[in-house]
Amino acid sequence: MIALGETAGAAMSRLKPQIERYAAARVAANAGAHGFSGSAEYDDEVRDRAIFAAEAGLSFFHLHAEGLGLVLFFASTLVASAVPGRIARGALYVLLTLGGLFPLGYLVYGAAVLEAGRDSGVELAERWILTPLGLAAIAGLLGLLVVLARRRA
Repeated sequence: MIALGETAGAAMSRLKPQIERYAAARVAANAGAHGFSGSAEYDDEVRDRAIFAAEAGLSFFHLHAEGLGLVLFFASTLVASAVPGRIARGALYVLLTLGGLFPLGYLVYGAAVLEAGRDSGVELAERWILTPLGLAAIAGLLGLLVVLARRRA
């Protein structure tokens, strides 16, 4: 995930014009989903907001893939070395692995904004991808803290 985040950052800086053109083309292809009215001034504003949201999704992916990847790597190392019991370790690994997929939700966010419209795309990504995977990461980290606290007591 860390390597994907780094690659996304490099791609965003080198391919910004191409990304903007692609995003504008996808918004134009899905004009109905974006609520275009036929007024050039209004439609330009809607297009700009959708392109900005799609670029934000890529940027958030870059940021979260780098940061969350490291946090979960270290948490998994702690699970391997400090959590007794196969079942507890397995449960924490599952939660942390699912949480490690959280940054991919921002790729869904960016794509969904372009295809389904800004508000619908954001809602889809938040409800079905970002929230469940984020909760898994938080639950895994909290579970690790509980196990470590019990071990100290």
